[in-house]
Amino acid sequence: MGSVVRDRVREKMKTELAQQVYTVFAERGLENVTAQQAAQAVGISRATFFRYFSSKEDAVVTALRSMNMHFSQMLESMASNPSESLLELLRRSFEPTVVAAEEDPEAMRSRVQLVWSTPALRASWQESRREQQAELARALHPFCANHRLADTSALLALTLYDHALVRWVDSRNESLREILDEAFDFAAMIDDKWRPESRSTR
Repeated sequence: MGSVVRDRVREKMKTELAQQVYTVFAERGLENVTAQQAAQAVGISRATFFRYFSSKEDAVVTALRSMNMHFSQMLESMASNPSESLLELLRRSFEPTVVAAEEDPEAMRSRVQLVWSTPALRASWQESRREQQAELARALHPFCANHRLADTSALLALTLYDHALVRWVDSRNESLREILDEAFDFAAMIDDKWRPESRSTR
């Protein structure tokens, strides 16, 4: 029992340190900061840094993976409205990230730019998205007629989100909320256009 508690405490500490270090790298650039400098910036020693992480990239990947669960957890906590479409439900699950972008847009932009400008981190981001898709699909099962629909809906939602995120990072005139709403509205329009009942009336 004691070892289980210790493992949980260690994992929690590792996650918290990873997120703090990720912020340092995003602000200063991964190549511009040594592991020792990053450790000092978050108040730990170089030895402690390497007790938790094998490299700077490992710290960032740990932070990315620790953030994987929030979409599925948000979805699981939400009640479905009978008048709400599946796309509208999925759009709501991204709301915490939209709010975070509104509260500190530069911090989020720098984090995304760090990942997309570093090949190893970009590959890890894409791998984490596959894991996140599986988690989101699992959370969608109660709302979908079958597993295939849940899997496809999760893939569509994350693709729309990533498209909006990349577009937002490159834009200074649009908010992430506006871009994400536009992406989901467009998907809903296509969905309406290709519904059997819509085609039968044309």
